[in-house]
Amino acid sequence: MKRSRLQLYAVFVAFSTLLVVMSGAAVTSSRGLFQNVHMAAGVADAFLIAGLSIWRRRGWSILAIVIVDAGLGKFQGPVAGILHACFAALLFAGVAAISLFTSRSWQRDPELVQDYGRPSLRFLSVTAALLVALQIVFGAGFRHSAVGVLPHLLGAMVAALFIMIVGVCVTTQFPKHRSLRRMAAAFMTITGIQVFLGMAAFLMRLMNMAGTRVFLAISVAHVATGSLVLAVSVMLALEIRRSVLPRAQETP
Repeated sequence: MKRSRLQLYAVFVAFSTLLVVMSGAAVTSSRGLFQNVHMAAGVADAFLIAGLSIWRRRGWSILAIVIVDAGLGKFQGPVAGILHACFAALLFAGVAAISLFTSRSWQRDPELVQDYGRPSLRFLSVTAALLVALQIVFGAGFRHSAVGVLPHLLGAMVAALFIMIVGVCVTTQFPKHRSLRRMAAAFMTITGIQVFLGMAAFLMRLMNMAGTRVFLAISVAHVATGSLVLAVSVMLALEIRRSVLPRAQETP
């Protein structure tokens, strides 16, 4: 029961953290209209994460990210804004990882499978997570007018293609592995939604609709799904490291 309650609390904290990410995106997209909402949500989420750190005892690194991110939020300028947005996405991925660690499926012995592909799934999954993280940096840079849209668009194409490759490799090699199959499917699905929202936001900018409520909603959803993609990429990499044996090893 303790594990179940902790896992439910971790999921709740992850949801709260995602709301903070969304409110921060709303601040950037609306040029500051939701600043007070974002600050209030951030304070509430910090207390929730502190509770999670105390409960789990190994979550102090997550609390450290909260402190750093909160400090960055007090500074003005594009660099501080970009770092603030990136740390927020990293924070959500970290809390999502804790929700995975505290789940009942993670407490059971892993269902070990053998990797027979090249490059290895461990390499592919870690590379995918790094590409997603880089894409979040490009997106934050574009929202804060530090870089143009081209790096973000090209990065989206590369990251999306790589994610699809990883997802297909996982589902093809291990179609009966429930955890891996579900995570790979979620990875590809959320990425598809992310690409669609990004293209919609880009087209609305071209049509001079950046100040509309519809654009605000799409932009916030785009940032939220970007954080979801990063979180799922981290969770998939962790599951692959736990369940997939490298080629050099034999399944016991």
